[in-house]
Amino acid sequence: MKSYYMGYVDAHTHVWFKETLPKDFFSNDSGYEYTPPSVQEIIKEMDSVNIDYIVIIAYPSREIWRTKEDFPIAMIKFLKEYGNRFSIVGGIEPNRISLNEAKDWLERQYEAGVSGFKLHPVHSHVKPNAYREEEGGLKQLELLYEFAQDHNLPVVIHTGTSVFLKARNKYADPIFVDDVAVDFPQLKIVLAHMGRPNYVPTAFQLVRIRRNLYGEISSIPPKKLLEYLPRLEEISYKTIYGSDYGGPGIKSISYNLREFLSLNISEKAKLDMGSNNPKALYKPLE
Repeated sequence: MKSYYMGYVDAHTHVWFKETLPKDFFSNDSGYEYTPPSVQEIIKEMDSVNIDYIVIIAYPSREIWRTKEDFPIAMIKFLKEYGNRFSIVGGIEPNRISLNEAKDWLERQYEAGVSGFKLHPVHSHVKPNAYREEEGGLKQLELLYEFAQDHNLPVVIHTGTSVFLKARNKYADPIFVDDVAVDFPQLKIVLAHMGRPNYVPTAFQLVRIRRNLYGEISSIPPKKLLEYLPRLEEISYKTIYGSDYGGPGIKSISYNLREFLSLNISEKAKLDMGSNNPKALYKPLE
């Protein structure tokens, strides 16, 4: 029997199954066509490269994907039989729902078993610091951070540009996350994609200086990773590997991991980013 304690974790995927997606997902006008895999196909591929489990980002995105706050709950129910191989990150669109709805969905997702929450500023058209009075005082967003902090769950925040048609890249700058790190000092915050391509230096510096900020390298081609982040090993103790598979340009979960493991960095850095660090943040369903 396979051991689920010594392998890797792909900490950022969009492995979405047909059975969990809204019916109008396939008629969206994102400009990107996605072909859902089967669970068996994904597990076989994970086994081929010694991946213990993958983190599936099942976030709501009304504008891009037609998904709403029930999406992560549907994903958890669908994958219940395979709980030790999957970890689910949910989320809310704080500027699209009421304060009471935000509270209800956070509680329901938590009870269902999410291992964190995702905020996608570029897809939801909201700044990560929009809870502050000078930025509009969005109480739903403040509630998201408070809830995650109180329940010791990480919040993944997309940084960097997006190619999808209705994405608004003015929200892509990770500097807006600095307020969140200061205002919620016990909250674990993951900078997804490290601000690529425009804002990588900002993301790197924030991860260096803010104790509760974690780097995450998904969607950066592994062969280009050291060009983007030549000082990657300095922050490898608090940086997380992920592929962003399911997104544009990512060949496969296995291909991306093999490319990452071929990098000219220390084996300790690879083990920390590819196994130890993500396992400390995200737990599988079982």
